[in-house]
Amino acid sequence: MAEKEKDKKASPPAAKKTATTKATPAKAAAKAAKPAAKAAKPAARATTGGRAATKVKPPTRRAVARPVTRVVRPEPTREERRPAEVRPQARPKAEPRPLPTAPAGHAPLIKADGTPEGSVELPAALTTPAKRPGVLFQALIAALANSRQATSATKNRSRVAGGGAKPWRQKGTGRARQGSTRSPHWRHGGVVFGPNGRRYAQRLPAKMRRAAFAEALGAHAAKGRVLVIESLGFDGVDGDRLRTRDVAGWLARVGDTGRSVLVTAEFDDRVGRAGANLKTLELRTPGTLRLADVLRAETVLVHRPALDALAARAVGTEA
Repeated sequence: MAEKEKDKKASPPAAKKTATTKATPAKAAAKAAKPAAKAAKPAARATTGGRAATKVKPPTRRAVARPVTRVVRPEPTREERRPAEVRPQARPKAEPRPLPTAPAGHAPLIKADGTPEGSVELPAALTTPAKRPGVLFQALIAALANSRQATSATKNRSRVAGGGAKPWRQKGTGRARQGSTRSPHWRHGGVVFGPNGRRYAQRLPAKMRRAAFAEALGAHAAKGRVLVIESLGFDGVDGDRLRTRDVAGWLARVGDTGRSVLVTAEFDDRVGRAGANLKTLELRTPGTLRLADVLRAETVLVHRPALDALAARAVGTEA
């Protein structure tokens, strides 16, 4: 019995052997290739620093949604909607007329209708002034400083209302001692070094003021920008009422005056009201004409009766 059991136990290995003998040639070739592949893995790790070589995949491209751009065109205006045949043609701008000229030491004489008529000799005080740019600059700075009102003022801690009692007792609170809630470092407190009664006035000798005034007028006269007006007559005057368009038309007939100042012997209320709407015209008298007005203006229009008064002010013999 024991021999039979031994024969049964020995029979399965025999079957395995028969199975291995029946293996196909393809399986035998695959088994033979496995050792070669295992031997190739250590060599690859040695060449790549101990890590297995992996294939680098190219980065994937992601589709990005681009914003939709839309051109916003302005709506056509009423003039553009009209056909080309119906559109009104713009009036061509008239070129400004050049100012009339005069020989040296003279000024062009303008008639009442705005046309030139000869020339008139200017006083020597306006044609040959002493050139002193430093005095002119100093006089301008003094005039601008004197025109400041200097009304800006602040309140110090004694002028601010409130703050009569101590906000808390002197000791025992753990906070810093305070005597008033109107101290400068408190909210609603007084101002320490704010403006209060400052004066900007500068005193300049009268001789220097006259010299600067004469030099400013002489510079305009040398450039031919001083025009003498025979009389203030305007066309298109309706009774006693003078319109702005009348003054503007008269200036256009005179020429390209630009920013100008009109100096009359006496203030004319009619001309002042009509010329108040013109940004390029200022009306002055010989007494109210300032140095800044002369330097700011491009052309000085002088009424003939006021010419002698301007010369007297430049010399210093005015009444």
